[in-house]
Amino acid sequence: MKSNATKIQNLLSSIALAGIVASSSLAQSGVLELSTPRCADVGDEIVVDVRIAPNAPECVGMQAALTYDSSVLAFLGEAPGDLPFDLPIYFQHSLLGRKIDMAVGITPTNTPSFGGVVVKRLRFQIVAPAKTCIVNALVQFRRDKLVRNLLTNGDGVPIIPSVVSLNELNLGPAPEISVPAGITVVPPDGSMSATTPVGNVLASGCGDGLAITFVRSDGKPSITAPFDRIDSPVAITWTVTDECGRSDSGIQLITVGVGYADLDQDGIVNSGDLTIVLAGFGAGAQGDVNSDGIVDSQDIAIVLGAWGLPSGTP
Repeated sequence: MKSNATKIQNLLSSIALAGIVASSSLAQSGVLELSTPRCADVGDEIVVDVRIAPNAPECVGMQAALTYDSSVLAFLGEAPGDLPFDLPIYFQHSLLGRKIDMAVGITPTNTPSFGGVVVKRLRFQIVAPAKTCIVNALVQFRRDKLVRNLLTNGDGVPIIPSVVSLNELNLGPAPEISVPAGITVVPPDGSMSATTPVGNVLASGCGDGLAITFVRSDGKPSITAPFDRIDSPVAITWTVTDECGRSDSGIQLITVGVGYADLDQDGIVNSGDLTIVLAGFGAGAQGDVNSDGIVDSQDIAIVLGAWGLPSGTP
């Protein structure tokens, strides 16, 4: 087995010769991937990990060629990875080309890696939201003739890993909700409450799942619970929330209608309603049951005709 110093030298040699090494001499194994927390907002700083996936073959070095979307991300800097990858070989950032080239090795006193380790950390700031829900490769491995995406094993043999670019950030449009129109419902005979379907709530947003919740102003926990006249109108606040905690809300009103001629809204036409009509007689007041602009004998007739019922007939 060669010493780690020799392994590092082999890594440097493989970097220099990466453009001319025949593909038949390269081992095919391992996964080199980019990862970061899924949720972030404009202005946040994120750290993108350059990581060798678990169960990789023995390796003592890594080199990578990356590019990033500068319309969404601004590069801030780099930071070391985890042991045993603690030997920086080179790091170059080109703002003009939005390119990052790097190589990292293992010090002679450390044992080789078998994956499951971060080899380099890249710091970015989010400067703009993504325009769509599907964010394609905000940071991605690139094909380059001079700098190839390689691992190097303990014998100095370059390994071409599978590469997984970064496209998992939820930076798309915030969720939106569309609530149904308000509803007016009249209780059945002899009742002060009514049940009604509320319609369909429509929501859109990015991510694996959207949660839709509601709160009724009458405090009832079920959307199918009766709506009482005493609480009317009942405001239902509908809210959609995405996996990152972003939300949008809308309000739907459920009005429990007043029966025709039930002027005092007690659920039945009786002396209380007649009292209101008599009190407003000759004026255009609350007792104007038929809405003709004046309280007169016609309004009295309507109340008497609906006597004892929850509503009269217009």
